[in-house]
Amino acid sequence: MHLRVGTRGSDLALWQSRWVVEQLRIAHPSLSVEEIVIKTHGDIAADQRIDADWPVGGFVGAIEEALVAGRIDFAVHSYKDLPTQTTPGLTIAAVPSRELVNDVLVTHATVDLGHLPRGFRLGTSSQRRAAQFSRLCRDIQIVPIRGNVPTRIAKIGRDNLDGVVLAAAGLKRLGIDPPHRIDLPTDRFVPSPAQGALAVQTRVNCAAAELIKVLDDDKARRAVDAERSFLQAIGAGCHTPVGALATIHGAKISMHGQLFSDDHRRVAEGVEAGEDSETVGRRLALRLIGELKKHT
Repeated sequence: MHLRVGTRGSDLALWQSRWVVEQLRIAHPSLSVEEIVIKTHGDIAADQRIDADWPVGGFVGAIEEALVAGRIDFAVHSYKDLPTQTTPGLTIAAVPSRELVNDVLVTHATVDLGHLPRGFRLGTSSQRRAAQFSRLCRDIQIVPIRGNVPTRIAKIGRDNLDGVVLAAAGLKRLGIDPPHRIDLPTDRFVPSPAQGALAVQTRVNCAAAELIKVLDDDKARRAVDAERSFLQAIGAGCHTPVGALATIHGAKISMHGQLFSDDHRRVAEGVEAGEDSETVGRRLALRLIGELKKHT
């Protein structure tokens, strides 16, 4: 059988798609897969800030359109890039085993996370990361940046930045190990919902979905479902300062969430546990929304 996979053209996107294809070929040795690179809004509008004006699905919309139209048979996404509302006619056929979930602070020189230098210039376009570091150090300067992983690392020093924050999963997948890095603890720096997870997307009830479901990891899917249920209940977009991380222990799901005010000055956080992903995510979201409103 021959399939066409749609992917963005960044180093990380290509690595992720090729890894999924490799796993599929191991499971289905006779399968052939053609790689089709698709430019998304995020690739074309490379200088646009990720803020309230950023379109929903800015990193995945063009790929989903190609999938709906039948120009590709499946797509591989960083799961955290997908909108919480499912595109009609499409489904997540597999959530493969999850990579590292934490963030990493990459710096120009060795620093102490608990005592960052006054006026430390941190590059990030993530409102969540900006809020978490502003909470850690009030004197920090947040500098919005865009670009793929190597591009953002290259901005350290060159663009008068002292450091940037990146997902550990991206660094590991690309085999990048900067000399000055601090792995951020997830209890204080709760990651983006679905960070480190991939989504293999197909059309509903298609032949490709049947082949791809062999890659599905139940623990990864349950954790991501809880985190995205939390995100959906909050009504959060990619510019909302929110973090969520679910862990699976047998039938039980435990999730830690953080929700910041838009000005980053207030935060509500807590833990919720249960056995149903959607219920755990929704309950925690509603509780944190209520707590944040109390301090408005």
